[in-house]
Amino acid sequence: MKQAQLNEIKVANAQGEHYLTITQRPLYVYAKWSGHITSDDVIKAANLYLEYVQEHPCNKLLNDKSDVTGDWEDANDWLEFDWLPAVYKAGLRCLAHVYSLSMFSQLSARDLRDRVMPPLLMKNFMDFEAAEKWLLACKPNNYSMPA
Repeated sequence: MKQAQLNEIKVANAQGEHYLTITQRPLYVYAKWSGHITSDDVIKAANLYLEYVQEHPCNKLLNDKSDVTGDWEDANDWLEFDWLPAVYKAGLRCLAHVYSLSMFSQLSARDLRDRVMPPLLMKNFMDFEAAEKWLLACKPNNYSMPA
């Protein structure tokens, strides 16, 4: 993890290539992904996001994977059973996801949506503007995590 500026985190893979920037926007956290990503990259990034949201509480995340390739579905078990309870406890309630043009990445995102709803409200989009509009209007739900 590299602190680039206040409330911005840049994440790099083992080769030193940046594949994620997490920034605080006025009403949500923005996660902008790029390049080819793997399940390990997603898990590393999700852990860093969790640390970030624990320090800077925010109930909305715009996860923009429009510029990535790769199949990261193998991370979804971990995201569902380990990350989701922790990030929910930290306050996340609404998740807008911008699809990659990669069909493999889209399938991973669809699978994740089915795993996290409820308690999270999650919706997938083909473009940033629609995702941001939905996220800003999203009303956090009253679900609780199953025991």
